[in-house]
Amino acid sequence: MYGYIFFAIFIVAIFSIFENIKGYQKMSFFKVNLQILLFFIALGSFLFFLDEIGINIRIYVDVARVFGLIALVNIYFILANNKIPRLVIYFEILFAVVLLIMVYNGFKYVSIKDGVINVQLNHIQLINIFIINGSLIASMFYNIFKIHKQVDKKNIYHLKIRNWSFFLLIIVISMLLWLVTAFILDKYHIANLKPDTRVLNSMAYSLLLVFILFRPRFIDEADFSYTISKFSPQQSLINAQDFDFLFYFNHYYLQLDANIDDFALKLNHSKVEVLDFLKIQTTDSFTDLLNRNRIKYFTDLLRSKKQDSFTIEALSEMSGFKSRKTMYNTFNKYHNMTPSEFINKL
Repeated sequence: MYGYIFFAIFIVAIFSIFENIKGYQKMSFFKVNLQILLFFIALGSFLFFLDEIGINIRIYVDVARVFGLIALVNIYFILANNKIPRLVIYFEILFAVVLLIMVYNGFKYVSIKDGVINVQLNHIQLINIFIINGSLIASMFYNIFKIHKQVDKKNIYHLKIRNWSFFLLIIVISMLLWLVTAFILDKYHIANLKPDTRVLNSMAYSLLLVFILFRPRFIDEADFSYTISKFSPQQSLINAQDFDFLFYFNHYYLQLDANIDDFALKLNHSKVEVLDFLKIQTTDSFTDLLNRNRIKYFTDLLRSKKQDSFTIEALSEMSGFKSRKTMYNTFNKYHNMTPSEFINKL
């Protein structure tokens, strides 16, 4: 049974990888790390499938799982900081090297099938389990705390990121508690639950796929990082990640007084350098970039039924427009209709 489950997860993960590759010419830093996580989900589930049908390659399963966890930790750091701190990268490299050396020398991770454990638990295994799971939960708590502190409760994008990131933390903690509880109850003959890590692994991979597939779509749109033009001879003095972080992740475009001079100042670059960056990366002017993202935010407010609680003028101001007329003209430019007509079509 588990073989079929892991193979199904593998197929869905492969499909998700190809779905995310669409628009690869503008692959954001976040999306690159999302692809890495999807790759290790696909690899891990396929290796579990092979293990179920009798091809014993447990060593590779353990390595794939750990690298998948590293990718997940990186995604949380990107959500909270739009970058992976250098200290975290050093720790991950050190951890990966130590892990590979240990596995090469015969180390095996704990695996339980129908209540039967595959290795005799020793201090090294217990320390390793504690370091892996402890580091994962600690980093998730740290980054969710940072996300929570940065949340503007009036900003629907901030709220979606907070809820999305918090969902996975609850899932991870619940699964770990389930495994520990089942193991203790079975070990001390309180209940015959027969703990099985295959249940945990299949649930983890399935829920990670749900987590990825149902992510807030707007986080894909910080699309300046890792563009094809970044590898061309024409280079910009502005780091694309810095631009993304200020303009998209901090939602600079929602500020009523947003303008290119102020943006350049906050970015610690000149106006000319910002214009050069835009010329390389997009065909939009800075004003077009502001208005396009403001209208997208405005339409997301309408889809969330915010017009039931606020006037169109108030929603327009929340979206960064100073005047109703400017919003109407811009809305018509991108949708060829008025906001009222858009609402009627919802």
